[in-house]
Amino acid sequence: MDKKVKKTISDDILFMNTSKLKEEDITAFQTFAMKKYSIFIAITIAVVFGGLGVGLCFVNTYIGIAILLAGIIGGLFFFPYLSRNQIKTQNSAIFDGKDYANSFEFYSDHFKVINIDNSASEKEISQEFLYSELYKLVDYKQYIFIYINKNQSFLLNKTGMKKGTVAELIDFLKEKNIKFQDKTNLGEMKKK
Repeated sequence: MDKKVKKTISDDILFMNTSKLKEEDITAFQTFAMKKYSIFIAITIAVVFGGLGVGLCFVNTYIGIAILLAGIIGGLFFFPYLSRNQIKTQNSAIFDGKDYANSFEFYSDHFKVINIDNSASEKEISQEFLYSELYKLVDYKQYIFIYINKNQSFLLNKTGMKKGTVAELIDFLKEKNIKFQDKTNLGEMKKK
């Protein structure tokens, strides 16, 4: 009889995904999430030092040009490099070689996220959300970012689908009137 009850419960699940999270996955997400902020800071650095350099050109041309170049190189190249390195270093310390996994279960009116810490089975945490509570979805490379608010999201790896397909899941979530952004071509556009 228990098997029958379990079968009914699992039949209620429309889509299922298990996303194993590695350090590289979290780094890719954080780099994506911080992109607007990083661009803003980089442009600000370039503009401030560029303006300062142009102004100093009237006093001392060599110092002005040096500050102008430092601002452009620092803002547009050095700052983004440091930002990415900081994210990698931070994640390396947090993950410390461990992998984590999130299991997603999508039902008709809500979805459930189960965070699984592979190092200890008692550290399993479960959360449930109504679709109406979701802020937006972002389709990016091999991931779907499920934002529950402007600053917090879950990372779903498309390769982890256990029930249903990624295309069906996206269509299902779009039907729930959740804001959707397709950013899958961002990486390809950079390569061209």
